[in-house]
Formats: sequence, structure tokens, C-alpha cells
Amino acid sequence: MSDPTVIAAGQGRSFRGPTGAPMTVKIDGAVTGGAYSLIEYSHAAGAPGPPPHVHERHEEAFRVLEGELSLDVDDRTITLCAGEYAMVPRGAVHRPYNAGPAGVRFLFITSPALDGFFVEMAELNAATNGDPPATALRELGARWDCVFTSLPGGDGRAGMVNEPT
Repeated sequence: MSDPTVIAAGQGRSFRGPTGAPMTVKIDGAVTGGAYSLIEYSHAAGAPGPPPHVHERHEEAFRVLEGELSLDVDDRTITLCAGEYAMVPRGAVHRPYNAGPAGVRFLFITSPALDGFFVEMAELNAATNGDPPATALRELGARWDCVFTSLPGGDGRAGMVNEPT
């Protein structure tokens, strides 16, 4: 018999996510044998979120806890309200963001686990004051099956941290 993993409210590994907003890994790949990660994240009102990207070997599922989450998937945009879910299949270009006037808080599951990507992204953002070179971002993405299809900044900087804390 195995014991369940229990994560209490307010617990988990917390750090600044790719866009500078609070991110908490609730269940990491070490616990699931790499099968999936469960992460809580938020975006401030009007926050653009990460650049569009694609995963060839991962799915992402989203559940909105508070507010509204906009989600571009390939050539369409959907808006998820509190309590709603969406699953982004492998190979779909996507971008979660907040087009609304209030903050949004949501859970997302990556399968297989991608929590290591977000930990490394937080470290890269910390080392570059939130402005990693596009080359470093592409290298990080290549290691973790996250191909950015469009990066901001024409000066070779990615400018990932773009939300107030």
C-alpha cells in the first residue's frame, strides 16, 4: 500500500513564473514518476503571458480557479471562466494570457512533467533580471520540448518577465 501525497493549501514549491507572476508547483514530476506536473499560476489584469509556443511531446490542461483566462490555440482564441477546463493537445501552438480587467488564478497540468522547465526558467530570469537573451530561451525550450514560435524584442532579448509582482 502506498501513501498518498498531500499538499496543504498554501504549500508547494513557489517561485516567480516565466512572466514574473507567482507560480507554485503543487505536484512535481518526482512524485509522479515524470508522468505529469500540477502547477498553480496567476496572471495580473491585462498580462500578456508567455510567448506563443508548442510542445510536440506534452499536453497541457488548464482549470481556472478565479477570473478569466484567455487561451490562444492555433488560430482560435477561447476564454475560460472560473470552473472551466481546456486541454491543449501536443503540436498545437498556444499561449495562455489575461485579456481581462481582473487577475486570473488557474491550475495547469503538463503531461509528461514540465515542472523542471519552470524551475530553470525562474533561474534564468533571476540571472538576467527578467530579460533573458532569446538564444538562452530557445536553448532552454529545446531541452524541455517548448519551442517558442515568436519571441518579443528585436534586440535578441526575450523580455519574459512582463507582469507586476
